[in-house]
Amino acid sequence: MEQLERAKLVEIDEYSMDPGPPAEGKKVVEVDFNPETLKLSLSNQSSGGDQQAGGSTQFLGPGSSSLSVELLFDTSASGTDVRKRTEALAWFIVGDAQREGEERMAPPKVSFRWGSFLFEGIIESMDETLEYFSEQGVPLRATVSLSLKRDALVLYNEERLGQRSNEPNQGVGEVTPLSPARAGDSVQSMAGRSGVSANWKAIASANGIDDPLRLEAGVRINLKAKVKIGIGT
Repeated sequence: MEQLERAKLVEIDEYSMDPGPPAEGKKVVEVDFNPETLKLSLSNQSSGGDQQAGGSTQFLGPGSSSLSVELLFDTSASGTDVRKRTEALAWFIVGDAQREGEERMAPPKVSFRWGSFLFEGIIESMDETLEYFSEQGVPLRATVSLSLKRDALVLYNEERLGQRSNEPNQGVGEVTPLSPARAGDSVQSMAGRSGVSANWKAIASANGIDDPLRLEAGVRINLKAKVKIGIGT
């Protein structure tokens, strides 16, 4: 019988998109039951502009990525307090040096891994609901809702795992910010606004766009993409 792949949270030192074995001495928490769903959110850092003056939304920065996941832990078979399992998750928020009287430190970086899915960030919040108790009042089942966040727009999938960025000024594994098309936009007009109008054909080719003259409003394009354009293109 094929062994079930379980999701896990792994302490990491740096963001690296590396799905390999955890480093020696790092904390690893394997879930009791795999989640039913994962919610991945990407958001741009933007300003709404002056609505009365008809100002358009301004793109201010690279944005952020977040992951929401709900995990179930159950110790009814052993009768032990389920919080002994969930406190391992809480460690990713408080770390080792969060005891009273000690200086507040940055929370540990964590990698959420499940099969070909990988998300790296910090645990921003943790909500624990105790749902089932023994006759002696010992909590035996808990649902834990985790929210992880990363201050970068990052997409992870099986094809990207282990890749490294060679572009200057980009962190390892970070995705180049994508620019949304406006109504009536073409690749050429978007490239012109970004100061790379001469590269519009290369941008269209690198983004796999069949019709660069007509873009659907809202479609996101990597305007920093670079490919070589052959003779006659």
